Amino acid sequence: NNYIDLSVKSADAKTVSIENVGGFAIPFEVNVVYADGTQEALHQTPAIWEKNQKVATITLKSKKQIKEITVDNGIFLDATPANNTWKSK
Repeated sequence: NNYIDLSVKSADAKTVSIENVGGFAIPFEVNVVYADGTQEALHQTPAIWEKNQKVATITLKSKKQIKEITVDNGIFLDATPANNTWKSK
């Protein structure tokens, strides 16, 4: 059985990998907070899971330093919200 559980698997200056732990293909937002305080929201449709049902890689267009990345499922409740945020070290 599939359930809703997305996780920020990894992130670097150019890409963010979102893991679909629960296996349910849902739309989501990737919210990026940059070191200078600016923010960006990248909307993803369920189509992002067509190529790979387990991991989606999103390319970031900005060259700014990333402070924090959060995956937001919107109205869909996540089974493990604790793994929805990545913070720069």
